Amino acid sequence: MRQTDLPSDISDRVAGYLAEDLADPALGNRQRLGKALPMLSRWRVTLIRDKLLQEYRGTVLAGPFAGLAGMVEVLEGCHVPKLLGSYERELHGVVERIVATPYDVVVNVGCAEGYYTVGLARRMPGARILAFDTNPEAQAACRRLAARNGIAERIAIGGTLAPADLARWPGARALVVCDIEGAEEELLDPAAQPALAAMDVLVECHDCFRPGLSLTIARRFQATHRVELHRPTLLPFDLPPEFARVPELDRLLALWEWRSGPTPWLFMRARATLADAEGGGETSAAESR
Repeated sequence: MRQTDLPSDISDRVAGYLAEDLADPALGNRQRLGKALPMLSRWRVTLIRDKLLQEYRGTVLAGPFAGLAGMVEVLEGCHVPKLLGSYERELHGVVERIVATPYDVVVNVGCAEGYYTVGLARRMPGARILAFDTNPEAQAACRRLAARNGIAERIAIGGTLAPADLARWPGARALVVCDIEGAEEELLDPAAQPALAAMDVLVECHDCFRPGLSLTIARRFQATHRVELHRPTLLPFDLPPEFARVPELDRLLALWEWRSGPTPWLFMRARATLADAEGGGETSAAESR
């Protein structure tokens, strides 16, 4: 069930599910409590989400995509941090560097509902924005979000991006933004796809599914790119004023991103492009943040 499809009697529904689990004779007390905690946490987050949607109509309140309108549905992961603008705040500085770079093409692989696609398109009016997702529902949601922000004509949305498709933009200064649940291991291989040597890449590495994947991908790009590692973090974030009057647990839940394990990001910038931008100077070794 998509979060926007949750019924209005969500509290009654969750209470019913919880009662069933607590009464299940096949479960021990530890199992019952283990199922109850995430269920109650998501119920509480849903109430916070509904309040934010009622108050702000889906407008992103802060962060690099502040002002993004109509974030009323999500296809992947959490919703409240996207509404607040706290989502993946370890990348906020990276996003600011990206929007300050004169990219010709931005390719968002795994666009989901379009948070990054439309967010970047709003801030990069001179770039061609391409979005891909294998889920037809995600493609449709991304189109709706682009339309709500008045930039549907600036975004091309498609299905699968095959590795060989990365050669479609020769000579362009291109950025690939990739979040494809572990399939980045097959897509991002400059030995197999030489076009990647000249492209910048921002990729979420799903080490939670494939341990060590971020290190594998970083090594592939080490010779041709300056590589930065950005780990999810609990950086401070200023919540809207109304959160000053709510319990601390609600403030923590509002920033919860529902991650099941490690998902570090790699920001990899092509050394050749950097050398041109920096007047031919030497780039530094890979750095970890």
